Amino acid sequence: MIHLTLIIVDFLTGLLAAGAWALASAGGAIAAVVGGGFLGVSLVRRLRRK
Repeated sequence: MIHLTLIIVDFLTGLLAAGAWALASAGGAIAAVVGGGFLGVSLVRRLRRK
């Protein structure tokens, strides 16, 4: 019974780690898109001023 509990705990820990990694990578992608959007807007504004 102890072995089954350890397997379940390991499985849940792995799911938590995978979820955290997925959130971090998705957050990085979202930050890159938002940062690229801000950079694009600032470049367009600079070009329009000239």
